[in-house]
Amino acid sequence: MENNQNPGFKNKDFGQSKELFYYYQDGGAFDKKIGFHSEDDAMILQQAWDLFQERIEEARKRMQAGEISPIAYYMEKNLLDPLNLSMVAGISIWRVKRHFKPRIFGCLNEKTLKKYATAFNISIEQLKKAE
Repeated sequence: MENNQNPGFKNKDFGQSKELFYYYQDGGAFDKKIGFHSEDDAMILQQAWDLFQERIEEARKRMQAGEISPIAYYMEKNLLDPLNLSMVAGISIWRVKRHFKPRIFGCLNEKTLKKYATAFNISIEQLKKAE
């Protein structure tokens, strides 16, 4: 980012929070400035969120079709991957992946469901019913 550029793009979605930008001054010195996202940054962020929304919708459809368990859906909804879910819930990764199967999910005990519900910040009833 050049020193003479002023990131002044303000948008109701992206302009509410400021960001720290780093740039080189004319003399080669390194400096920083606080500003808002540029229009290009906002477009890139929107595209990323659109991709996340597509993945979440796909997971929801697969869950309703009985292909995956609600655990896989909520994992996508919370922008997690199996490894991160494993760490947050305190369950080994191979067990997390196994719990993606609806048949296995139906056999889970309350203690394991509580771990997942806590990781997703929802109740056990919400996890069982799923949207």
